Amino acid sequence: MKSKITNLILTILAIGLAAFFIVLTLKQTDFEVLKSAAKRANYFWFILSMAISIFSYWLRAARWKLLLKPLGHDIEVKSAFWSVSLGYFMNLVIPRSGEISRATSLYKMEKVPADKSLGTIVFERVIDVFFLLLFLCLTFLFNAQTLASFLSFSEKPSLGKYAFIMGIAILLFIVILAFRKKLKGFSIYRRIELFLLGIWEGFKSILHLKERGKFIAYSFGIWFCYFLMTYLVLFAFPETSHYGLGEGFFLIVAGALGMIMPAVGGLGYPYAMSLAFSAIYLSQGNSADEGKMVGNYFGLMLYFAQIISIIIFGMLSFYFIAKIDRKKD
Repeated sequence: MKSKITNLILTILAIGLAAFFIVLTLKQTDFEVLKSAAKRANYFWFILSMAISIFSYWLRAARWKLLLKPLGHDIEVKSAFWSVSLGYFMNLVIPRSGEISRATSLYKMEKVPADKSLGTIVFERVIDVFFLLLFLCLTFLFNAQTLASFLSFSEKPSLGKYAFIMGIAILLFIVILAFRKKLKGFSIYRRIELFLLGIWEGFKSILHLKERGKFIAYSFGIWFCYFLMTYLVLFAFPETSHYGLGEGFFLIVAGALGMIMPAVGGLGYPYAMSLAFSAIYLSQGNSADEGKMVGNYFGLMLYFAQIISIIIFGMLSFYFIAKIDRKKD
């Protein structure tokens, strides 16, 4: 019962955030400017971005196969590919439901226990955070001024606030240690514990990997695809085609932060892009409002292009997951 209430609250929160970002984005979008941008856009770059996004699914599927092999499950890449496709599709409806969908659909096709596959999926998230931090470092290196402009849009907490947050964190850690047995009765505690166990399970799998070189190559390949998916669309518009790698590194960080917001369908992405372009224009001595206008139609058009890819392959995944049923002992 507690678990159902928690899920309901999280779903309502996600829908509320999605509605907030929709209203915020629509409020600051000039539809005449959007219409004009859509008419002059070079859609070759959007199609290429969509194709690269699908290729990133395959890379993630191939890497997942490597993670599961040391755990005693030699799956087919195509099974993992359709599970990944379904996961992205389900995340459009219910935030973070994609992980469960991936694990359960893979069980149907390959009979991999859901707890084992969930452990490796959690570990994938740890790897994703590592690469996000790597791109953040690259942004510091190539485009520190833009990042500083982006951060200037929000209030910077004082040293006293940092000390207060650290004190709360330490106190919370002590309470958890003191009441660990009693806390096990709460579903949220069990989820956190499952999350940490999943990370450990993932670490165990990578320690026994025989093809670590492939794992590293696939991981870099996935995030290189993410970079290209955003960077190449810059060439679709005359006003953004002159941007270089520095802006590309910054946009992938801003876009990733927008996508990980707990809003249904990743609807924080267009708003994050509007802030990102405001920062780019501001750092170059131009108007932040002009940058926000460009970021609005750039973010909206790129967002919808990727959503189309997710929906198409998500719908196809239902057919292929039902078709692929490798019955194992």
